[in-house]
Amino acid sequence: MSRKKIELTDKVAKLTDKYLETNDTDFNDLINKALKLYLLDHLSSSQIKDALKKTEDFTSEYAGKWFQESIEDLNKY
Repeated sequence: MSRKKIELTDKVAKLTDKYLETNDTDFNDLINKALKLYLLDHLSSSQIKDALKKTEDFTSEYAGKWFQESIEDLNKY
């Protein structure tokens, strides 16, 4: 798994702390879920499929399943 450094603004850090305090999740899970939803909202389906196709450990069967689950996640909101 790739490791990235992020820097939160003061307001985002305060909101993050409050969310983590009130919900049973950890910071990495929160960031991954939020970033995934953001990217799915801002990339086209062909861009998503193309990006996932380029990863070495991502088979097309899994990519299709992941894409469908992601769409279902977005429909919850």
